Amino acid sequence: MLRPPGGISCAMKRIICVNQIVASACVLFLALTLSGCGSDTTVSKLPRYSTPSSKPLPEEYQVLAKHLGMALKSDSAQLQKKRETSEVMADLQAALLDLREIKSNDKEIIYVSDQVRDAVTVVLERFDNLNSLPKPPDEGTLFVGSFVDGFFGNFAGGYHRGLDAEAKQNALNSEMQPLLAAIDRIDAAQKMLPKIAEKYSATLSDSTGLIIADFNESWGDSGPDDWIALQNLGETLEDCTILVELTGANGEVRKNVHFLKTWPEATCMWGRYQGGEKILGKTVDRTTVVYVKEMKVTIYSPQFATRIDYTYKGAEKDKDVAYRCENLSFQGAYQPYEAGVIWDTQRGAQITLNGVEFLPKCRVNLTFRKGDQAKIWYWDYDSWMKGETKTFDTPAGGLEFKPDRIEFEVSFPQTNYKHKATLKVDQETNKLVKIQD
Repeated sequence: MLRPPGGISCAMKRIICVNQIVASACVLFLALTLSGCGSDTTVSKLPRYSTPSSKPLPEEYQVLAKHLGMALKSDSAQLQKKRETSEVMADLQAALLDLREIKSNDKEIIYVSDQVRDAVTVVLERFDNLNSLPKPPDEGTLFVGSFVDGFFGNFAGGYHRGLDAEAKQNALNSEMQPLLAAIDRIDAAQKMLPKIAEKYSATLSDSTGLIIADFNESWGDSGPDDWIALQNLGETLEDCTILVELTGANGEVRKNVHFLKTWPEATCMWGRYQGGEKILGKTVDRTTVVYVKEMKVTIYSPQFATRIDYTYKGAEKDKDVAYRCENLSFQGAYQPYEAGVIWDTQRGAQITLNGVEFLPKCRVNLTFRKGDQAKIWYWDYDSWMKGETKTFDTPAGGLEFKPDRIEFEVSFPQTNYKHKATLKVDQETNKLVKIQD
């Protein structure tokens, strides 16, 4: 199971009722262990050893992949850093200068570099135009910074904040349309890197004992992003092009490409994948899929190449969810029947969430028991916040007895993990007391 090292501060946003969005901060402290970096989940049929490439990887490909590949870091906290506008602009200008100098006998390298160079030129032009547009007084010079984080950036924040007047909206839209189109071109060009890298790569071989892959999906209070971890247990690798293919529960596929000039031995590299946001009818900054089912990782380098098939849905995801629910706890009370003037209060329970900051969409099953008698009902919730009390009312006349215990079960979509507890009803105070396993 993926456990990023160090402290990770992240913003959590989840809908807890109609027209209400609650944002809270969380800090995730997780220790990296060998088992924590995951493992291959299928038996490899690849040869035991790679045959090194007889063709050297062109230097111009290294330049291209350095600018085009998505980031992987040995310290996951580095992937959380926000960048100043001036830093981002400088990186884009440097990339453009390098791309203009690329000359190659490989026609595919030339084609991809031309596509990226033209698209980056558009990005810089539109970026300057956006920066010069009238903005709300409190946005200041950080307005453009909200558009780009890293190479392409998070456009959503600045875009939505800028829509305070129709004229400004129209102006932003006219610049955003070609900017988004340019980003699509860069994304498409990135996906061509593995095809080029394969020509200069060693042959594919078994990864057992050499590379460990793991994936961790955003869930509950873990933050909004998915994470990948790749650990090199073998020798130091050079010039690695890494293709990560994610497949969602509905069959949707997302391909992400990374490049590592040097991958030291015994080093775990982290990558962050985002869900994206809608802008002008397009999903921007999306690098993952909904409910990841499986992941395929292909690594190309001149000295070593491998492919890892990793199944996330099932045992791996169940372990992740179980880990996040380790501190999950509840407290509450049995709700007795009370006759009312207008309506009656039916038998049921009131239960408060503790131990974790947030639970995502879930189903709660309550089984009310007394001796051999038992009645069961379930309730579906979009979310459950720490300290929030849920009231579980039974149907009128549905529960004819006062229970002496309540079996409590919480389950979640796309995982077999269930949190279960048996709660004893104190017959005098009606408080619920957990019966130890």
